[in-house]
Amino acid sequence: MVIASGGVPVFHYSFTGTKQLNDLLSGFLSAITSFASEFGERSVQSLSFKGSEILYEQAEKDTVFILLVDAGAPIHILRAVLRDLSRKFLTRYRETLGTPLVIKEVFEEFTAEVQRAASYYEAMLHVTASLGPFVVPEVNQRALELFRQSSDLLDEFHRTFPGGGRALEAIDNSATIKALAEDLGVEVETLIQVIEFLAIWGVVRLCRLCPRVRQDDERFDAFLDIIGLPERDYRLLRRARLLCNGNRSIEEIAERLNVAPERLYEVLTKLGNEVEWQKVEIAGLTRQ
Repeated sequence: MVIASGGVPVFHYSFTGTKQLNDLLSGFLSAITSFASEFGERSVQSLSFKGSEILYEQAEKDTVFILLVDAGAPIHILRAVLRDLSRKFLTRYRETLGTPLVIKEVFEEFTAEVQRAASYYEAMLHVTASLGPFVVPEVNQRALELFRQSSDLLDEFHRTFPGGGRALEAIDNSATIKALAEDLGVEVETLIQVIEFLAIWGVVRLCRLCPRVRQDDERFDAFLDIIGLPERDYRLLRRARLLCNGNRSIEEIAERLNVAPERLYEVLTKLGNEVEWQKVEIAGLTRQ
């Protein structure tokens, strides 16, 4: 929902097809931002209810953007969606919003933009759902340059993820999220949220780490004898070897073997150069 000066609703779109926010409520939602401003707050960020949450984005003084979402939804991603849509709306309609008489029908064509955004973010959510400790993020340099030129987006990034700049600088296109987290001294889950945000904006690509082990032959068996693997590691490796063909990720192989990915990774790294690590990009959409 977009609310203009004085609490006047100018745009509403419902993903469910049923109107979730009415005109009466829009005046109340607008008044909350004015109330917060009186106390020196920049803007209300959200309102939480039992089964839902309202996200706010006050891109300019007299225009408020509202997103109603289910409780428990990925708020940091949906806030990026709201920021993206608010920027596009103002780019298209800033002059129209400044006229004395605002006609809601003028803004109806923005529905197509909301639907395009929804399709993109839904696809990206499928991609980011694959994020795990053994995913390798790779920087998209062109997107990174555009990202750094957007003061609003940078402000959102640093406000949402204090220390996120260190994480972005640490990405070397070869280290896994687990390795990056260890180097940065942060929790893996914390870093995953940072990477997820950057992936949504196209700043990083995501690659699965896929091991390829040499096929079973006498030289390889001799190599195993030389390095002296413990019996339990040797048994796991014998089961995993044929699955490690460079096309399956660590997580996929571990799931088939019913072991923890960390356990499988630990055993494979003991083999040194006998394991070739390949990066396979997680299929998604290219953001324009």
